[in-house]
Amino acid sequence: MPPIVSDSYKEKKKKEILSSALACFAKKGFQAATIDDIVEHSRISKGAIYNYFKSKDDIYLELMSSDTQESFELLTKDLSTYESASDKINYLFDVYLSQDVSNIEHRNKIIVHNEFKFYAARDTELMEKLTARRHQYFVQLFAEIIKEGQKTGEFNPQENPDLTANLFWSMIDGVTIQTIYYDYPYREVLTEMKELFLEKVKA
Repeated sequence: MPPIVSDSYKEKKKKEILSSALACFAKKGFQAATIDDIVEHSRISKGAIYNYFKSKDDIYLELMSSDTQESFELLTKDLSTYESASDKINYLFDVYLSQDVSNIEHRNKIIVHNEFKFYAARDTELMEKLTARRHQYFVQLFAEIIKEGQKTGEFNPQENPDLTANLFWSMIDGVTIQTIYYDYPYREVLTEMKELFLEKVKA
């Protein structure tokens, strides 16, 4: 009879695998890193890893999912403390303005996430999952703020909420990626974008 393993033990092992995977992806790149690399880093057997995850893709999707869920919960909690839609958009910009883009761990996460996006672009199933995640956690969140501002008269009623939400996240993605490749004036550019964006949406 196999030993009974508690849920807390399983969760602990799963987190160890995910932590090791992120370290390996950051060091070698998503495509170059292998399950064997994760085995070596984590000291967890390949068989045990496959008990939790079907593939390297599955590991990354779990990493992304847990990271996104945690960020989303923090954002929604903080957003609930602001009364006006304008203040909420200001807060979202300030979240990214306050990030230390020179921090190596932060930069590695950005690199890994973008490597996976390019990798997933060749896989319809993966792209469907990434697209669904983006809409569920990011586009809808911002679109609801735009709708709220339109109801209160803060924002232009002619603005398309989904389109405006996509514009916001495209700006954030764009400036974030630039910091990886260049000596880029991240905060100055994002501050200018913030002013232009708020001017665009206001009534």
